Amino acid sequence: MNMKSRYPLASTTFGPEEIEAAKSVLDSQQFTMGARVHKFEGEFAQWLGAKHALMVNSGSSANLLMVEAMLRRSKTSGDWKAGDEVLVPALAWPTTVWPLIQLGLVPVFVDVDPKTLAIDIESAKSVLTPKTKGMMLIHVLGQAAEMTDIMKFCETHGIQLLEDNCESLGSFYKGQATGTFGKMGSFSCFFSHHISTMEGGMLTTNDSELYDDLKSIRAHGWVRDRSDKDEWVKKYPELDPRFMFIMAGYNVRPMEIQAAIGSVQLAKLDGMLEGRDRLALHVQALVEKNTPWMKLLGAGHLKKSAQEHSNTKRAERRHSWMTLPFVVDPKSPIKLNEVKAILEKHGVETRPIIAGNLAKHPAAKTFNIRSAHSLSQCDEILSRGFMIGCHPVLQPDSKNALDEAFDELAKF
Repeated sequence: MNMKSRYPLASTTFGPEEIEAAKSVLDSQQFTMGARVHKFEGEFAQWLGAKHALMVNSGSSANLLMVEAMLRRSKTSGDWKAGDEVLVPALAWPTTVWPLIQLGLVPVFVDVDPKTLAIDIESAKSVLTPKTKGMMLIHVLGQAAEMTDIMKFCETHGIQLLEDNCESLGSFYKGQATGTFGKMGSFSCFFSHHISTMEGGMLTTNDSELYDDLKSIRAHGWVRDRSDKDEWVKKYPELDPRFMFIMAGYNVRPMEIQAAIGSVQLAKLDGMLEGRDRLALHVQALVEKNTPWMKLLGAGHLKKSAQEHSNTKRAERRHSWMTLPFVVDPKSPIKLNEVKAILEKHGVETRPIIAGNLAKHPAAKTFNIRSAHSLSQCDEILSRGFMIGCHPVLQPDSKNALDEAFDELAKF
């Protein structure tokens, strides 16, 4: 590991078990979606307490399928139609928003709560119109949103909730896994996320008919794998059921090798979440000692010791720490760019906090998007925020790089 990446944004968590799982797929000669994918889906649903889980090739594709399923269904009309408005946080990864635009809906950017970094209810209220039909909620970088308030708001205003939980696998709110509150939830298994299948994603839902449609949308609109396949075959006897298509779809299927690795990773997840807790606790101690003019967002969810975290039951974890996000106080002795430069000099990679304010990016300006009058919190995060990685297994040289960087920052 060279100086430039002594503390990278993300690092591999693969061990001999993942390598062996991948080899077993290659030996089996079954590469495309099959038994291993179905097994991993069942394990994932059980881990979360969801009725159904569906694997796809990425978290971005999971978002795409959620939106498609809200617009078009095989047996009923969709919940949304082209031109409807969907509330989205301006603090977002682009592929939370692009599917809305690509499928004819109108994203409405709203501000975020500075404590949770999720959608701010008051900002959302300020942009409501008769066309507002949905919310795409993001649980940001591991921290669960205030779901009591979110669910009450959606129920009061007749809004259908989708959850982008790609950044927050392993977080819970009052004992329920994030990503299981809305009509559907999306998850990512990308290299830098809580579990990795290299590329990969998941959807969850408790609606069995919707689950059938998601299976079709995942694979060309095919009837195969659906629980109601026999009904369709009986209704269209002139068609070969092996090549029967009942709705519009994509090809975003995962591979067996991804699922085999995913099963191994999922079995290690609780331990890796404890490792993330320990690192977040160590970094908060560095901030308190060396950089009191800098704030670790979400630190209020940390317990007093690593031992307390290790005793935390799975469903009690409110924060799963995908990364470590910070904001620099406006009265800081040094500017944000200087802070990042010192970290980078010691080999600690930095990034913006997601997109900061997506409404200010060039791509967003080319589409029909509404915004709340003020996105001040997103602007603050854009101008004063950054994040570093949060590793479930921290190597000694990475810890040294982090400690050395904070020692230098303490001089200001």
